[in-house]
Amino acid sequence: MQITALITEYNPFHNGHLYHLEQSRKLTSADYIIVIMSGNFTQRAEPALLNKWARASQALKCGADLVLELPFVYNIRSAEYFAYFAVQSIQKSQLIDNIVFGSESGDLKLLQAVAEAFNNENKHFKNNLSSYLNQGLNYPLAREKALLASYHKYKQFKNFSATEIKNVLNSPNNILAIEYLKAIDRLNLNLRPFTIKRVGSSYHSQKTAGEFASASLLREKIFNQNQLDKTNIKELVPKSAYQILEQEIKQGRYVGNSGKKSLLIKQLDLIRRQTIAELTAYPEINTDLASRLLKTALYTKNDNFMQNLKAKNYTETRLKRNLLQIYFELNEAKLSLLDKNGPSYLRVIGIKQGQEKLLKKLTQQASLPIITNPAAFLREPSYHNRDPLQLALSYDILASDLYCLLYQNHSWQQARKDYHQPLLKV
Repeated sequence: MQITALITEYNPFHNGHLYHLEQSRKLTSADYIIVIMSGNFTQRAEPALLNKWARASQALKCGADLVLELPFVYNIRSAEYFAYFAVQSIQKSQLIDNIVFGSESGDLKLLQAVAEAFNNENKHFKNNLSSYLNQGLNYPLAREKALLASYHKYKQFKNFSATEIKNVLNSPNNILAIEYLKAIDRLNLNLRPFTIKRVGSSYHSQKTAGEFASASLLREKIFNQNQLDKTNIKELVPKSAYQILEQEIKQGRYVGNSGKKSLLIKQLDLIRRQTIAELTAYPEINTDLASRLLKTALYTKNDNFMQNLKAKNYTETRLKRNLLQIYFELNEAKLSLLDKNGPSYLRVIGIKQGQEKLLKKLTQQASLPIITNPAAFLREPSYHNRDPLQLALSYDILASDLYCLLYQNHSWQQARKDYHQPLLKV
């Protein structure tokens, strides 16, 4: 029996995701596909277009056999942490043989060579990295420049040029692929990695390529039109996934531009009530950034906030993660507690009808509790729980509570959906 894992966001599910899912099954001769999916917020610290149950339903209707939710506390982290804890979830399932990830490169050997270099930094690389960081560059760019300056010192790059290495470090799916490979190596897993070259348009492309389009283009079409029948995206989304998308949009059960603005206003209000000392209790926030956050929040309109906050050493994505961590009081002490042993449960969102034996097998073999009903493990969510399982699960529930407040249609804003939504069987 072969079981293959995919780490995904499906924001929203489109033809490129269907291609990835179908090719992953063929490539690994998989009997089952298990999807580890972001919850209601993505790794870029933005609310997903559709809630996690709708996106899980799309995945199950399009060929996945079981969907796990990556806990919120690991999901809204940098690519390195996101990938490491997602791969650790795979490890603790004690069930998965393969992982398949998309990449712009499609060259597994080059991706592995870069991952090996990042996991085994030599003196030349470290010195260059320190120099570029001291020049005020953000970490991703400093790391890229440091590797390009020192790659000739690594034997695994003898068949690769500087141009090939630079190109592989300039695309988001490549970066995540490298982080998955780093995690597999660090955890010393007997997990077979495969990569599938991305087809169609690029990650940020605002153009379609045949039947393929980026998820960002699909979101923009929906945000700008607000009525799905005007977006001309029906041919870009699998039929069964489109039916779910259409239903959610018509119900107003999605987060559009107004929801994102509402979230930013909530975050600004909270930052305005913080001190510099309080802000520095959060990861990645030093005194300089804390001062910048507070000053910008106090004296900038919300429409200009992110633009004024950005700097060459602070990427917008990193700042969005910082803001969400502040909003949820995910300070350094809590993250250290949660990161110490990694994921403490596997949360099953949905399963394909007729594949219940897969869930039974997961329950029997996993080294962690399998959660299908949060109420069995947590009566009330709390930011202050010291038990890692209950603290992480609290954040999953509280993230859903915030998310529903951002819906286009306010009649869907009731809280505690995680307690009331039964296990999906599609």
